[in-house]
Amino acid sequence: MKFKYITLILFVVAILFFANSAEAQCAMCKITAESGSQAADPPAPGLNQGIMYLASVPYLAILSIAFLFWRGYKKRKAEAAEYGVEDF
Repeated sequence: MKFKYITLILFVVAILFFANSAEAQCAMCKITAESGSQAADPPAPGLNQGIMYLASVPYLAILSIAFLFWRGYKKRKAEAAEYGVEDF
């Protein structure tokens, strides 16, 4: 058991130590952001809203799955109480 934890910790440290940084921005977005800083009407608010929209989708998916698990747990607990099972 202790060996598994040590191996896991070493694996995570190795991944963090050897990870390469990535510039996760497409060429069009980069050009728009750079030129927008010099323009009178900067596109930065639109870019920020787009990023927030794209970032919200995974969170909504995870919350939906968590809600389904919670609702199933609640139903099972109610059924167990109905049948008189104390330790669920």
